[in-house]
Amino acid sequence: MRRIIVSILVLLSYLSVSAQIDNTMYFMDRLPQSTRINPAQTPNCKFYLGGLIVPFFGQLPPSIMLSINTPIDYGDVIFHGDGEYADSLITPLHPTANLNDFLDKLKKVNYLSTDFQLDLLNFGFRTGKTGFFAFDLSEKMSCDIGLPKSLFELAAKGNSEVRNADFAGLGLNFLYYHQLAFGYKQQFSKTFSAGLRAKLLLGVASVKTASSDISLTTAEKTNYLRVQSQYEINTNLPLEVAIDEEGYVDDIEFTDDSFGTIVKNYVSGIGNYGLALDFGFSKDITSSLSCYFSVEDLGAIKWNKKSSKFGFYDEDSMRFEGVTVSDLNVSNFDEVIDMDSILSNFKEISYEEGGYITWLPTKFYLGAKYMVAKRISLGALAKVELLPHKVRPSLTVSANFKPFKFTAATLSYSYINGNFNNIGIGLTAHPGPIQWYLVSDNLIGALLFPANTRSLSVRLGCNLVFGCVDKAKSGSRSGANHNAEILNKSKKKNKALVPYNSQYKSSNK
Repeated sequence: MRRIIVSILVLLSYLSVSAQIDNTMYFMDRLPQSTRINPAQTPNCKFYLGGLIVPFFGQLPPSIMLSINTPIDYGDVIFHGDGEYADSLITPLHPTANLNDFLDKLKKVNYLSTDFQLDLLNFGFRTGKTGFFAFDLSEKMSCDIGLPKSLFELAAKGNSEVRNADFAGLGLNFLYYHQLAFGYKQQFSKTFSAGLRAKLLLGVASVKTASSDISLTTAEKTNYLRVQSQYEINTNLPLEVAIDEEGYVDDIEFTDDSFGTIVKNYVSGIGNYGLALDFGFSKDITSSLSCYFSVEDLGAIKWNKKSSKFGFYDEDSMRFEGVTVSDLNVSNFDEVIDMDSILSNFKEISYEEGGYITWLPTKFYLGAKYMVAKRISLGALAKVELLPHKVRPSLTVSANFKPFKFTAATLSYSYINGNFNNIGIGLTAHPGPIQWYLVSDNLIGALLFPANTRSLSVRLGCNLVFGCVDKAKSGSRSGANHNAEILNKSKKKNKALVPYNSQYKSSNK
């Protein structure tokens, strides 16, 4: 059992340093993708085009976003020992390590989260004097795995010490869907603008832990275990379920669909529809200070196609009374521990077909930007993300630079996932019509503090951009003032084109 827990911990720690946070991107107004989390922001170009299906030079790798958040870091799992083990790497299960120090770092429920997005096609263009329209087609995936602290305690200490283990929160929430988004941003006054994005969602695959209440009780004899469960799982995976005479699950197998059927179901997503909204606004308090508020992924998907629910309901759903080890050897291991017999003790696994709803992990942003100089600004951002069974907050401060018309850079420092060692970077460059970009909330931090990294996000790709305006050179201090300035210039230009005779007649009147 201890080997299992060590394997889980090492896996989580390695994942944390292998790769959706996006806080650094919030104030990068030269990057069109920033409008996805800040809909009230206007790109500084008149037209942009990007995505996987746009075959222009430089798109290696394609436009993607990948992020991972873990409850622990590498240094919590593998570290240098003390005394005679000072030159050796040990784990919390080593005899000289303090296991309780590690367990105290865990929360009641610990989450491993992963987000992925692949842009297929996105474009946007200015409409009128102060409006901007945007469209994107993308593939999105999110996965959250809940691991209760009691699971680690039981595996590390054994059931002789952990007599009552509460596994509430143990579960998997996986979501994969196609997204078509239509966005529009409008300048309503010189100091106020707002944006809205409407999304059509086509669900592809889902696993949802709808209810997670499991407890394990050790009887007076420590090899007697009793499991109580109230557990529900919804899924639309292609499963064939056999029901016994009493109406409970007898066997579960994946359907043997042809490759063509799998591709058809993947591409169409017909039957699982959803809607979501992004919206936000910006307000210029002064010529140097602007405030922002936005909401991302407020919506849900209704799963109807091949949807089903599995339930484990019982006050005494399993009893395990140990195994006889007198004749235990490798050759008869399967006979001594019969997994089918153990699983059959879960005698009440219910099954029913029917649709269900999954809510997207909604994010709330509140930020402020202060222009220190024409090409330098400081930003502060607070973010709250609503996971299925948890609220995940984060804080970011950033410095944004625009040294030239075709380049921009952002340096950020963040509190993310209970960790302060997050130093991120954002870079954009477009010496011509092609714009390359790289954004990460903890790339520098992961390089400087690899043993203390719990999260890392990477967004990279390129766009075609045309008609870009250097806001810093124009002297405007914020996005709203920039749009108002364009409107004022347009009015002045139109006034200058009025014929002299018309002006004379108007004055005589």
